[in-house]
Amino acid sequence: MKIHAVSGKLKKTTINPQHMKQFIVIFTMAIVFACSGHNGKEDNVAVVDLNDSIMVANGYDVVELHKMKTGHITATFKVNGKPCVFLVDTGGGGTLIDMSKKSEYGLEAAGKRDYAAGIGSVSSLVRTSAVLQVNGKKFKSGDLFMMDISYLNTEFRKTKGRQVGGVLGTDFLERHQAIIDYPHSKMYLIIKPDGL
Repeated sequence: MKIHAVSGKLKKTTINPQHMKQFIVIFTMAIVFACSGHNGKEDNVAVVDLNDSIMVANGYDVVELHKMKTGHITATFKVNGKPCVFLVDTGGGGTLIDMSKKSEYGLEAAGKRDYAAGIGSVSSLVRTSAVLQVNGKKFKSGDLFMMDISYLNTEFRKTKGRQVGGVLGTDFLERHQAIIDYPHSKMYLIIKPDGL
């Protein structure tokens, strides 16, 4: 429990148990790393080797990542039973599916058209929903939007990168308490199957 002074009054807040669990896992791994005497590749860089078995024991699923020549990372999930490569966008506000994949993934509009602003552009997007699957676990997508992201694939083709069908945004990453292990190209997510 934390106590904060706000305008001379005391305000009581509680700590989310899931956030505390995530902190304890990372803190424990940092202590193990520090006690191992292992040096990072550079003197001032610490590399914590997240152990899959410890993460799984703490409720995380391991998702393999693929790093492109451009430095972008992707993860493969199933959308309504069909494989989909997602760009992992830690700075993106929303989770998207390419509008051109609408029929391939059996998606339907579930709301009115809206607009999203990005760097230098405004795009039209449509709310939808889907069943996602990773490691055999099916779960509801949560907020999911369809939008034209063909410009991403146009750029990735120039560097012979993977073609993506969607973007995982911070909404998804936060909801599933994502931890990204960049050196080992893995992402850890807490996924609770929806009994689908």
